[in-house]
Amino acid sequence: MDSKAQLSALQPIARDTLQERVYLRIRQALIHSEFKPGQVLTIRELAQNLGTSIMPVREALQKLTVERVLELLPTRSVRVPVLSAKEFADICEARMLLEGRMARLAAERADAEDLERIEEAGRAFSAARASSSPTLINQKNREFHFSIYQAAGQPTLMELIEPLWVRCGPCTVALFVELGAEKVKRGAVDQHRGILEAIRARRPAEAESAVIADIRATSERYQKYRREHGEFFEQGRGAKAAAP
Repeated sequence: MDSKAQLSALQPIARDTLQERVYLRIRQALIHSEFKPGQVLTIRELAQNLGTSIMPVREALQKLTVERVLELLPTRSVRVPVLSAKEFADICEARMLLEGRMARLAAERADAEDLERIEEAGRAFSAARASSSPTLINQKNREFHFSIYQAAGQPTLMELIEPLWVRCGPCTVALFVELGAEKVKRGAVDQHRGILEAIRARRPAEAESAVIADIRATSERYQKYRREHGEFFEQGRGAKAAAP
């Protein structure tokens, strides 16, 4: 048998492995702030909750640590980072560059189906009751933003944006809880309306500016609160942000 025949005999390996499913589930939990800032994650407890062995959890945590989503402690444990004001601002600055561009592309490329999906996500955000879950506003906010980025048709940029949301998810929700999620939502509704109107009217520069303003508002709120209240995500104080 020649080398080509040997290679053709190899069967494709399924990408959806147990380790990948565990990784995606923990990543989703971080996006939805099921873990609070500063919370230490243990392999054994996660494996028990997920109903898996220790190995896929260990591999998933290692991957998330490399991606800077989780923080490796000197004890070799991992924890959800408590982002400093500067760290949060840096992430938001990257988001403004990337997501502003995506909004511009969406205003240029969105079709009727895309517009309906964005409008539906906007309605879902407006209708969400912040009191029912401290993570709900962030979840619906993410769905609105990503419906826009999907319309941009730029998967490479999307891959760069998603990890930034994972990194700032827990601290964003903790901030919303501290400030009052309903109050934050009321301010965002008007910003979202402006984004949607710009995309619907095919005004790329306006759509870009509106998304940047939306992200900047969250960044400024976080920085202001950290300056005024210091380490307000210390273990114990942030417990209410961990509710699933």
